[in-house]
Amino acid sequence: MLRIPRYLEYIYACFALWFFMGNPINVLTLGSGGGQIAVGAESNFLLPGISMALYAIAAGILLLHWQSVLGRFASNPQFLLIVLFIALVLASTQWSSYPNFTLRRSILITGATAFALFFSVRFDFIQQLKILAIALSATVLICLAFGLFLPTYGVMSLPPHVGAWRGTHMHKNHLGPQMAFVAIFLVAISSAKIFKGRAQLWLSGIILCAVFLTIASKSTTAVLALLTMGLIFMVCNVLKLNYRYMVTIFSAIMLTAGAATVYLHSNIGTFLGYFGKGTDLSGRTDIWPPIMTMISQKPLLGYGYEGFWRGEGSPAMFVWQVAGWPSPHAHNGFLEILLAIGWVGGLLFLVSFLLTLSTSFKLIRLTKMTCAICPVLVLVFIMLNNITESNLFNSDVWILYLWTCFFPWAVARGVASDEAIEESPKQERALTAGALGSAAYARPMLVSNGRDGRDR
Repeated sequence: MLRIPRYLEYIYACFALWFFMGNPINVLTLGSGGGQIAVGAESNFLLPGISMALYAIAAGILLLHWQSVLGRFASNPQFLLIVLFIALVLASTQWSSYPNFTLRRSILITGATAFALFFSVRFDFIQQLKILAIALSATVLICLAFGLFLPTYGVMSLPPHVGAWRGTHMHKNHLGPQMAFVAIFLVAISSAKIFKGRAQLWLSGIILCAVFLTIASKSTTAVLALLTMGLIFMVCNVLKLNYRYMVTIFSAIMLTAGAATVYLHSNIGTFLGYFGKGTDLSGRTDIWPPIMTMISQKPLLGYGYEGFWRGEGSPAMFVWQVAGWPSPHAHNGFLEILLAIGWVGGLLFLVSFLLTLSTSFKLIRLTKMTCAICPVLVLVFIMLNNITESNLFNSDVWILYLWTCFFPWAVARGVASDEAIEESPKQERALTAGALGSAAYARPMLVSNGRDGRDR
């Protein structure tokens, strides 16, 4: 059987993840004026062409190791849920008003799913975290460079977002939440001491740059996401403690959060005013009621994946007329699912999300490891970012979501890629464990340079 050198898989994974998370193709070809780039705009064949090439490589590697894939996911309920979800997306070409466009977009999300499977199967957990850290760090540095040295592209210059940084992204609201997530995600990786020496120092610098970019984006969602994910990180760390400490600290955190929520609810207008926002969330609350009306007209299967917001003559015309402005999407990822594939798809995703969230929290409690917090941070980021934006189906967000779906179950059931473990150095071997909830559960161990590397 053809075998691809291991280092080439590493390089490919790092490049692909960076490309999906922050490539500058759209901003270089469409963003020189500093204005907002239309959502879904494609500069030319480069972006979808490179994406499809990267997806094809992942699919090819999966075919070479199909036995590992089947062994890994045969007993994973998440795998079945994701397969059904993608099948529904592909089938939606049959009822979409724009079947050709729906088909093209469906192929892209199917390719992103193939890459997520490749990433989950071919690397153990510590390797995955290292690759993610490298790709996210590259994204931070390139976005910073665009803001500092190419402000014509990296900084928005047209009202109402004058001076807001967007880096290599289409809009400031894409850069800000992503950088908020990156900052806290890298804090978790740094706390787990996966990297050593100078690499750890570099990671600290990247975290500071990510925080700066979060603030420079002038995104309200980003600032709130940074604070919320920071709080979640602290709560997850509490789950690692002994019970008597956990109850005290967890209660203090929840009381503080509760008091802050009451205060914000009573002073929401003043709070949003600091960020230049109104209580209509920049017009979002104007579009959500008519969107719900349109969902009620096709509740089961929706309007087809990416088949709702297609311009003049599309079902979105009703929403635009009622709201008074041409919104490019639902500004809510969960409403976007209902528009695309209805309540059938929405329930599939909801079950998958809740199942992953529950398993991820259990994993933290049982392993007591800082790096086990990373999947929870991804889920919180996705949830927060899709309250006021619609990016769940973006390749980077979808790949991260599937990574969280597959990781907890792989660890919980003691399943790992045999080939990845055999070929990886001892200090990078995966977390291995018995079934969650089992009396024979063995605490996962990270071995670093021959020493027990567990967090305590």
